[in-house]
Amino acid sequence: MVKKSLMGLGTLNTILNTAPLIIQGATRLVKIIRDRKPGNQPDKDIPVTLDSMKDEIRRINTRLDARNESDLEQVNLIEELARQNEMLASTLKRTSKQLSVITVILVITLLLALVSGIKLLAG
Repeated sequence: MVKKSLMGLGTLNTILNTAPLIIQGATRLVKIIRDRKPGNQPDKDIPVTLDSMKDEIRRINTRLDARNESDLEQVNLIEELARQNEMLASTLKRTSKQLSVITVILVITLLLALVSGIKLLAG
């Protein structure tokens, strides 16, 4: 037996509208994570002179700044995905409520039709 989906047109529309943004955000997040792989880090030579130590400190500071920017971008992407997820959840909740109301109306209509039919047959 095939199970029918409870999603309405509004929910499907929301999913279709937000899907490109979610895919774009996920793609950027994967790229950031891929760029962080240990193989992308420079050799770990021990600085011998004061100048090489200063260069190493500058390089480390640059890497830390890049890492901070990357972390901030990841946080922003996660926040955006969370907002989209929240919007989708509220749409699903609203659709569920609408389906419940429609179901109640249909049951009442069916009962009224049944009672009217019985009265016609009895009368």
